[in-house]
Amino acid sequence: MKPLLVTSFALVVLCAAGSASASHPHCRAIRGVINDVQVTDGCASPNGFCAAGTVDGNRNFRGTTYFVMDGAVRGPATAPGTLATSGLLTYAFDDGTLVVRESGLSGFVQGDDRFFTAFQQVESGTGRYAGATGHFYVLGQALPDRFEAEIDGELCVRRAQ
Repeated sequence: MKPLLVTSFALVVLCAAGSASASHPHCRAIRGVINDVQVTDGCASPNGFCAAGTVDGNRNFRGTTYFVMDGAVRGPATAPGTLATSGLLTYAFDDGTLVVRESGLSGFVQGDDRFFTAFQQVESGTGRYAGATGHFYVLGQALPDRFEAEIDGELCVRRAQ
């Protein structure tokens, strides 16, 4: 009788795991490059900073970007000239949108070069990205005519049912 109990239990576990995996998010590593410029037309930022551009990444993570800064404070005294920032960045794709909260630190200077870093946490999405979760690490440079940043992280989307 013990083998039947174990076999029945294993079958129940396998069935439960199968149904759980159908609703489990599909997570993928995402890497890409954002190129954007500061824009003022239609910018609703209380800090007066918005940026629009493009993202070109793996796994068809290609589209447009729009960032609205909604918070900024001076960085720590031990990092003079830096600015801690936060805002919402919207990625727009052919199959939906993804909104992330980006919080970072800008104003790092090395020679004539200016750098920034940030963390992006997925907040919401539409279309293919509805219910998405995930995060991206950002490392970028403020160039004379644009901002260029590499993103590296994980994006989890629900599989189509």
